[in-house]
Amino acid sequence: MTQWPLILAAFATGAMVPLQLVFNGQLGGVTRNAFTASLIVFLVGAVVLLVLVAVMRPPLPSFEELRAAPRTVWLGGLIATGYIVAIVIITRRLGVGLTTGLILVGQLCMALALDHFGAFGNPQHALGLGRAAGLALMIAGVITIKSF
Repeated sequence: MTQWPLILAAFATGAMVPLQLVFNGQLGGVTRNAFTASLIVFLVGAVVLLVLVAVMRPPLPSFEELRAAPRTVWLGGLIATGYIVAIVIITRRLGVGLTTGLILVGQLCMALALDHFGAFGNPQHALGLGRAAGLALMIAGVITIKSF
């Protein structure tokens, strides 16, 4: 199977991040509180997901399956909360471009570390010179954006 549909989907998903920064920053301005804005973002998302699950009717895990899951599966919600609160605060101060660039570099640093160590059961992909050079170019790009 070709990976192009997945590559395009990942690109489109990434293209949504700056929009999320703008809209969540605007909401933070309206609510004048990052936590209130973040709560609203999560409530809207929860309603959308509730409707999608009701319509699609996917099989739901049992309570026992959830209890048996690794404890780390619950950290996603905590991380998402921190992310939303942070972008509400940071975007209005640093701007959409710099904030997005910093988020991307942060994501890439963590992704390369996770790949290198094969962390959390993921396939291992060593951090070689090519991958390190790609990261260095990303960092240089963010520095350039910050400088201008």
